[in-house]
Amino acid sequence: MDTERGFFAVLLAVALYVSTLVVRPFFTYVALAVLLAYTLFPLQRRLAPRIGPRKSAVVLMVASTFLFVLPLVLLLQVVVRQALAAIETFQSADVQGEIALVRQLLIDSVGIDPFDYVDQTLQEVAGVVQSGAGRVLQEATGFLGGVSKVMLGLTIFGFVLYYLLVGGEGTVAWFREVTPLPADVQDELLAELDRLTYAVLITTLVIAVVQAILTGVALLVLGFSNVLFWTVLAVVLGILPLVGSMFIWVPAALYLIAVGRFVGGAALLVYGFGLVNLTDNYLRPVIGGRSANLNPAILVLGIFGGLAVFGVMGIFVGPIVLGFTRAIVVVAAREYA
Repeated sequence: MDTERGFFAVLLAVALYVSTLVVRPFFTYVALAVLLAYTLFPLQRRLAPRIGPRKSAVVLMVASTFLFVLPLVLLLQVVVRQALAAIETFQSADVQGEIALVRQLLIDSVGIDPFDYVDQTLQEVAGVVQSGAGRVLQEATGFLGGVSKVMLGLTIFGFVLYYLLVGGEGTVAWFREVTPLPADVQDELLAELDRLTYAVLITTLVIAVVQAILTGVALLVLGFSNVLFWTVLAVVLGILPLVGSMFIWVPAALYLIAVGRFVGGAALLVYGFGLVNLTDNYLRPVIGGRSANLNPAILVLGIFGGLAVFGVMGIFVGPIVLGFTRAIVVVAAREYA
């Protein structure tokens, strides 16, 4: 019996390893499908009893495409144009002089050159982002048998999303059946996984979008150009811990002070520290009470580590993996120590 179990364990390990190699080239698309299925499944659960699970899955996939993908493409077109305009503006001599004036103002008042720290931080963040985005870029530009891998990835994404929506509850039930753990332990682990996914996916995105919108409104009122580009950039920065939209509105406030608009600069600083930053403290318990206990260290390490290992989707996958691993260790120490 021991020999049989040992052989089967080796066989299972080999099968899992080979399966990982098969899925790895399209991990980004599979992870995106899983996270999107998690987001859409509450709607699937309500719609399926009325029109059937297969029809409701198709309806949700088509609706999400029109509601998210098409507006996103149009938004990106505008953002790219504004990004090019912003680059041209920064390359102008007047703006370069104003930036130098802000830098000198900080050196004279604080006694240090914070731009050096900002540059170093941005370089480190950019290195991690470039490493993760490079993986996605390689997937998007590669070809397999004359067919673009990105097209294959989108096909895999569609199939995985469809069957997760159609058979999501059956998949969870199957995992519970084949997992040799007591029902109460399974319930605890699944609840923890749900809490982590909700925290990382829903709460983080909503707070980043809200803070970016507040930042964009302030920049628009104060007369800045290319506001849409800065707002979208604030959403991206808002997802990353220790960075946030502060890297948008703090330099903007210092710029206003440097050019003599002291009231506007001071008002933007008060607005940023008093409203934009505090949004996280107020919205996180309101939007996701289940996510309030997410360890900040797990969030930071998971986001940047996941970004380096898994690519762009690692921003969301990394914290979930680390948080769930911690939950498994806690349960194992309590139940089987």
